[in-house]
Amino acid sequence: MVQRHNTQDTPSDPSTAATGPRSHRDSLIAYAESIGVITCCTGIAWLLARYFRPGNLLMIYLLGIAVVATRLGRGPSVWAALLGVVTFDFFFVPPVHTFRTSDLEYFFAFGVILAVSLIICSRSERLRKETLATQEYERRMAAMREATRSVQVAQLRELAVGALAVTSTRSVDQALQVLSDTARRLIHTNVAMTVLLSEEDSSRASHAVSLSDTYIAWRDLIEGPGRLALYQLGSQADRPIRMKHEELKTHPAWQDLARMSGERPPLRGLLSAPLISSLGASLGFIHLSAKAVGDLSETDEAILVQLTQIASVTLERLRLYEDSEQRREGAERLYAMSRELAAIRDVDSLLQAGIRHISELFGGSVSAHRPNAAGTLEPAWCYPNTGALSALPPAELEVSHWSYLHRETAGAGTHVFPEATALHLPLVASRGVHGVLVLSQPRGARHLHKVLETFANQIALAVERALVVEEAHQAQLRMETERLRNSLLSSISHDLRTPLAAITGAAGSLLWRDERFDAETRHQLKETIYEEGKRLSRLVENLLSMTRLESGIQVKKDLQPMEEVIGTALSHMEPNLAGRPLTTHLPHDLPLVPLDEVLIEQVLINLLENALKYTPAGSSLEVRAFASPGLVTIEVADRGPGLQAGDEERIFEKFYRGRSQGIQGAGLGLAICRSVIQAHGGRIWAESRPDGGAVFQFTLPSEPVSEQVRIREG
Repeated sequence: MVQRHNTQDTPSDPSTAATGPRSHRDSLIAYAESIGVITCCTGIAWLLARYFRPGNLLMIYLLGIAVVATRLGRGPSVWAALLGVVTFDFFFVPPVHTFRTSDLEYFFAFGVILAVSLIICSRSERLRKETLATQEYERRMAAMREATRSVQVAQLRELAVGALAVTSTRSVDQALQVLSDTARRLIHTNVAMTVLLSEEDSSRASHAVSLSDTYIAWRDLIEGPGRLALYQLGSQADRPIRMKHEELKTHPAWQDLARMSGERPPLRGLLSAPLISSLGASLGFIHLSAKAVGDLSETDEAILVQLTQIASVTLERLRLYEDSEQRREGAERLYAMSRELAAIRDVDSLLQAGIRHISELFGGSVSAHRPNAAGTLEPAWCYPNTGALSALPPAELEVSHWSYLHRETAGAGTHVFPEATALHLPLVASRGVHGVLVLSQPRGARHLHKVLETFANQIALAVERALVVEEAHQAQLRMETERLRNSLLSSISHDLRTPLAAITGAAGSLLWRDERFDAETRHQLKETIYEEGKRLSRLVENLLSMTRLESGIQVKKDLQPMEEVIGTALSHMEPNLAGRPLTTHLPHDLPLVPLDEVLIEQVLINLLENALKYTPAGSSLEVRAFASPGLVTIEVADRGPGLQAGDEERIFEKFYRGRSQGIQGAGLGLAICRSVIQAHGGRIWAESRPDGGAVFQFTLPSEPVSEQVRIREG
């Protein structure tokens, strides 16, 4: 019955539970139970009355009253005591079946029984109260333990979720932000900051801040001067720090923050735990402050330590991963840069390509500085190019000059001039130092300086290679110029001497022995002077044409019919072609060709003279022309000995006269032809004919048919 009462009827105070009024039904049952106990005691005493004296039978009632006092409370126990005395007096005290006693000692016994019952009842009541109080305390403690266990389970669940989120990140910056958010939610604080110290410079660090909605207004202060104060607190500790607000207010770092900012954010205590690497080095720390409810406790500290242990492993792994990715990217970029540099020949383009690759990989601005004639470094190129190149500041220029002289890396992140803001890398090669690369604010850890030095060495080797190639090219040009000069002098001296000797001899004969020669002989001498003069004129004309073409003379193109140009060239060559069978194939529908008429005539004349020179007298010649889409092709073919293998291209070189013996000439005719055709945008080549002889062909671009029709109609 008692077990089924509503919990709202159950008093929460133990004293109230012990002394509070029972319901009417409960009281009647207790009194009825006390009557039943006394009835049982009377029955037992009745059975034992023949064996014991009345005084001993009284102990049976005393036992029953004690049971009632222990189990049923004070009222039923007093009722049981009175009822037991009356019953014992009526049934067992002489005279029996009356309420008169013959001996006064029974009155004393009745008093003792009543007193014992009251004492037992009082003691039982106190024990009952203490039992109820103990049960209530245990119930409350169990509830507190359950609540604490629920909070701890929730925190552990949140810790597991946060640990999974941290370990799932793929970058250090993302991991720092996740750590800050997780720590703030886990400990229920308003402020959380995760700081990762730099391996390169302990004064530099990466951080991520997480703030509750009520603390957003303090972000600038916490990430500004507050961050410096937190750095000072965390970087000096290798164990967890937990401060109450009063302790924090007296800390020197917090006093410095007040002087810097003029105000302090309401952080209300501080909890900081270090991030320790597997080698025992400090990676950074996690700061918490301003707990939403209550103060930061030892439990909070223990949970934060567990989070930092997980975070330390994750951050160390991410750092190794990012380092390996940077190394991989550096190797790929180095390979790409090496391939690009291998295809570049001039120094300026090499420097531009090299500093571009370095800037794109490591970030920041990269400039290349090269020494001038006086040995002073001057800016050559910069990437990204933000404007005109400017000289380095005096302090940085001193670092660059030291790096240039000592052939060592110096500047930021090194042991030489570590206070410099830029990193200075000398371009060292086997033939000396070719300059210095200056990197402003590059990203990357200290060990990546080796990768940077590898890039600088590759650029230095490429620059030195370009310089060596340039020197070799200049030497080759000097050798070629000297060879051409010697060839020119040798060819001209021979080619000029022969006609001049013939002219001089013939003229001298006419001058001094004219009367001894008959008319025919004098005519032959005059003809010799004329022919050799023409030959000398052609030689000089070829030399002048070659000089003009190599100097970049502009071609004056006009639309001309190819038949007329070929006819004009054949007319000039008519005396030389006497006795030679000549066949021409010129279609009537040849398109107009944009060309310089004088130069193309010179090409045809040179090709015909070359054919006459290298073919037997009386052998036939052919001149053909045909059109194809966008081109007109002209052929000059002969029936001579043909071309020797390997001479198809060399015969178009200057001063090369083939392998035939006894052929006179400077070797410039075909070279002039190639220069003229190339100036017109065409192509010229030669090859041997299958049935004997050689054929020279060249192409010229032609105008579209629609354009020609428009011109003709106009």
